Amino acid sequence: MERARFCHLTVDAVQKQAYVWHEADWKFSADWHSHHMGQLIFVEKGVQYLHTAERTYLLPTHHCAWIPPGLAHRTSSPVSPVYLRCIFLSQTADDAFFKELNIFHTPKVLREMILFTAQWSRLEEEDQLELDFLKALIGILPITFQSALPLVLPVPQNPRIASMIDYLTENIAKDIKIPEVASKYNLSARTMERLFKQDIGITVAGYIKLYKIIKAVELLSITGETVKSVAVQVGYDSVSTFSNTFYNVLGLRPQDMIVG
Repeated sequence: MERARFCHLTVDAVQKQAYVWHEADWKFSADWHSHHMGQLIFVEKGVQYLHTAERTYLLPTHHCAWIPPGLAHRTSSPVSPVYLRCIFLSQTADDAFFKELNIFHTPKVLREMILFTAQWSRLEEEDQLELDFLKALIGILPITFQSALPLVLPVPQNPRIASMIDYLTENIAKDIKIPEVASKYNLSARTMERLFKQDIGITVAGYIKLYKIIKAVELLSITGETVKSVAVQVGYDSVSTFSNTFYNVLGLRPQDMIVG
């Protein structure tokens, strides 16, 4: 697998224990790649999608992601520019937090620490103060982490299910009737449900609900959108129903995700 290049260098070529990269207009790579260092990402502006072979994660504005070392992934974004603050770490604590890809809320203390690292962005030489500070950040990460946000969709392996999902997501603003969708693919609703569960582990209705909420989070991360406008775009006629469903999935209200 070819390593993706960011600007003029490959992160893995940097001979440091840790490397900071803040970029106001991050250039995403459609290539699959991995790093020998773990990666902490904070989205200052915009949104980012992280793709693995089995899942797709949404990383919204002002939230963090941790990508463990060696995990093959690719990245994308539906908007531009996207401002990312990234910290690559070769040595981490022996904690379960560092072993899984997680999307999570950024506590104030962590955000301030990430912002403070801007002074070392793209610095390729060793700096003792930088190293000491990042060691403290490594200690803070598992302490401040409370829970991962369920902003993740399973990736279909069956091409037939992938085609159905493409149809569902393209028509997300409409009143989707599962029997009608099944009929379009010459299936009964029952067979369609069975195939979905076999391939991605959740029901058709469950996938639709989760996709709507993830798409809503993406839209709410774009300046200028309102809760009402987003509810309509993801197929909800009632703002209260949208808000309650959003809360049931994420434990937050839609207005909590609005970027000012």
